[in-house]
Amino acid sequence: MADGPANNEGPDRQGFLLDLMTGAEDEAASLQKLAYASARWLGTAAGTGVECAAVLYRQRGCTATAGSTPEAAAVAASEDEYPDGPAALGTALAAPTVVGQAGSRWQAYRRRLLEHGFGAALVLPLELQPGVSAALVFLGPANHAFTPRVTSEAAWFGEVASRSLKLALDVHGVIRAGDNLKQVLESRTSIDVACGVLMAQNRCSYAEAFSRLAGTSRNRNLKVRSVADSILKAMPSGAPRTRFDPPAIA
Repeated sequence: MADGPANNEGPDRQGFLLDLMTGAEDEAASLQKLAYASARWLGTAAGTGVECAAVLYRQRGCTATAGSTPEAAAVAASEDEYPDGPAALGTALAAPTVVGQAGSRWQAYRRRLLEHGFGAALVLPLELQPGVSAALVFLGPANHAFTPRVTSEAAWFGEVASRSLKLALDVHGVIRAGDNLKQVLESRTSIDVACGVLMAQNRCSYAEAFSRLAGTSRNRNLKVRSVADSILKAMPSGAPRTRFDPPAIA
């Protein structure tokens, strides 16, 4: 996988992907890497400095934004503040859309671009997965025009960016699920051990011990895990440590 522009021609283009995971701890970091790589790629195709603003939307979640420069990041952030921008409407766009100069439907958006030092924008919707969408906004300098050739290159790059970002989101999702499972297992272990302590102290069944934990949880307005941890910490030897190591991958 590559992290930036390689040879823009040749048979390797079909299987080309962007490495959006190396050094990226979360989805926001992967989106930032995509903004950097996108700016470099299209800037090479355009033969001039092009920046990139990236926006990630979730139907049930916060909008994430990134930019290849602070100015591009400000443009991306404004998409959340002004929902009339082309990136905010990116899911309704079927193809790359150029925000031109005179006579454009995006006049208010163009004024915001100019405030950040940009003269034109090329909006690229990304196909991801149900409930999740994204858009890249390539930003050109004053008096810049995105040619049909560059727009065509952006359309191809959009396919690469979509596959790359979708893969990164899937991987982050798996990592999140693993972390959540680890928390559940650790919580369950603490509760089970605390129930064992109560069973030994009170000569009762597991169900009765857990009922005691649950009752204390309700009376003190604490989570059952917190009550269990307090019992274990009070033990002479202290709370036993839980450790869950992922299996080694050959």
